[in-house]
Amino acid sequence: MMFLLRHLFFFVLQFAGVTAAVVIGCVAWTLNDRGMSYAETLAFRADLKFWTLIGMVVAGFFCLVLLCYHLTHKALDDPSDPDNGPWRY
Repeated sequence: MMFLLRHLFFFVLQFAGVTAAVVIGCVAWTLNDRGMSYAETLAFRADLKFWTLIGMVVAGFFCLVLLCYHLTHKALDDPSDPDNGPWRY
């Protein structure tokens, strides 16, 4: 059970980190392009909502790839393989 909770925590942490990285990158790029005065407009708030949505979609795909990798890695491990030992987990 602890194994599942640990992986779930790290997936949530990675999802939040990727979302924040995408949103911060888009905000920095836009404010560099349009100037700091653009941050006080309603158009910037609308853009921020859109970037948050894009960030969550990108993070969702990233976490899906990680989940598929972990499931495939776990399924390919053979317990009788001498290279697999307790040090790998």
